[in-house]
Amino acid sequence: MALPERDAAAPMGSIIESGGKDNVSPSKSNLAGNSPQARWRDAHPLERWSHVAVASAIRRGILVRPTCCENCGEEKLLDAHHEDHRRPLDVKFWCRACHARHHARLRKGGAA
Repeated sequence: MALPERDAAAPMGSIIESGGKDNVSPSKSNLAGNSPQARWRDAHPLERWSHVAVASAIRRGILVRPTCCENCGEEKLLDAHHEDHRRPLDVKFWCRACHARHHARLRKGGAA
């Protein structure tokens, strides 16, 4: 595979600084970084780090995603819930409904 040609006058770090996204079409990238996901990611670096750590641990076989929700026991697609994002691999696997109810209670100031 041939490497893409780049302008000889461009500084070497320009590819690294752009995050390797020089050839991403504008329609597929959010140049302003204003998508809700981008704003959340920028505002919550610890949470983002813990989510990436869980995904990596699952991929590498360090964590095994169960087949049923640890809260209701239903066999559904599961989310990894962190009580403390400083402990990224200490998670509970809950279905989307149980996870959403838990966070709704937290937003209302109720007990977790």
